[in-house]
Amino acid sequence: MPMFTFFEKYNLKGKTIHPFVTHEGSGLSGVARLKKVTGANVTPGLAIYGHVAQNERDKAQKEVDKWVK
Repeated sequence: MPMFTFFEKYNLKGKTIHPFVTHEGSGLSGVARLKKVTGANVTPGLAIYGHVAQNERDKAQKEVDKWVK
């Protein structure tokens, strides 16, 4: 919710947002709402399990590299 408060406050119309998160089961949610609230171009996001980001850094890095390309 803090991020949506930020997005509602600032004009991001015409900008591009690349959403990414770490999580433990919730994944990346709210992308449709993000598009509606901001009017921005929202690219496909990246969601990585927090335990992977912390304990399997090589695997997480490969996911990030693939997403960035």
